[in-house]
Amino acid sequence: MTSRPSHTDATDAAPPPAESHPAHTFTLYASGGRVYASNVRDKLIDLGALAPQAQGWAYQLDGDGRVEAEGFDDARQALAHIAASITFLYLDGQFTALQDLGDRARPDVRGAPQIQVALDPRGQARPAIGAAA
Repeated sequence: MTSRPSHTDATDAAPPPAESHPAHTFTLYASGGRVYASNVRDKLIDLGALAPQAQGWAYQLDGDGRVEAEGFDDARQALAHIAASITFLYLDGQFTALQDLGDRARPDVRGAPQIQVALDPRGQARPAIGAAA
């Protein structure tokens, strides 16, 4: 009969599966020439500009670095690109730094093009992008 060790060496322990670290879900909206984001607490923030240009839809997000692109067929395609380009740390930082637009005239985003994105806070997973119903 073989005996099992009474303790597990830390190096022998398998890392927890990626699914054990829940992703954080956000919704991105295109409305009135702007990109907005909301979180699960329904805080709404303004991330930057999104509007049709001569070369197609273009966006430029606010923040320290320049996050911008152009040439999209429509606002939803631009939102999908934004969702694939941003990280949890960027979006979390924006939610920390920016005031909730609900404190003033909140834009009506109910019928606006929107994309739901789930971001891994560890930055190790790609965003899971799905169109919101």
